[in-house]
Amino acid sequence: MSLALGTNEVNLLELVSAYAPFANGGLGVWPHGITEIRDGAGRIVFRRTGSGIGQVVTPELTGTMNQMLSAVIGHGTGRSAALPRPAAGKTGTTQDYRDAWFIGYTADLVAGVWLGNDDNAPMNKVTGGSLPAQTWRRFMLTATQTMPLRPLPGAPSPPAAMLTAAPPRSGGRFFDNFFALFRPR
Repeated sequence: MSLALGTNEVNLLELVSAYAPFANGGLGVWPHGITEIRDGAGRIVFRRTGSGIGQVVTPELTGTMNQMLSAVIGHGTGRSAALPRPAAGKTGTTQDYRDAWFIGYTADLVAGVWLGNDDNAPMNKVTGGSLPAQTWRRFMLTATQTMPLRPLPGAPSPPAAMLTAAPPRSGGRFFDNFFALFRPR
């Protein structure tokens, strides 16, 4: 139970995998990086099969989580991650600013950003709501630009004005970052 308090480390891949069920209505996913391999002649020599482990969160709880995590972006610590589409996420910052992360999602894509130093040295007061959230937003703006606007499962659709409002601009220097991506559907 103390894991929720940060007593043990969780890597970015594990975090993104944990948030994927909120984006897809409660279905667990098996993380993967390669979906298909082709040989020099274009023939498929490998194609990933299987989609996940089934229902891991009820639709009702998924909707509740989506409402709460949407508020993080709407008026919480993740405001700088705001997109012109329904989105939700969570910021994180470890003691002494050694790690900062943002995990966020739309109804079609889950992505995570971690920032930190390889030697575990503290950063200059970087929090999950600053550079990680801004990096996530910049990535998601491009990655979702051709995707349809869809509400998060179980969450009320946002007003049309929110979907057309310009999100805040981000800026600043970006550090090394790592993304883990999954299409929940």
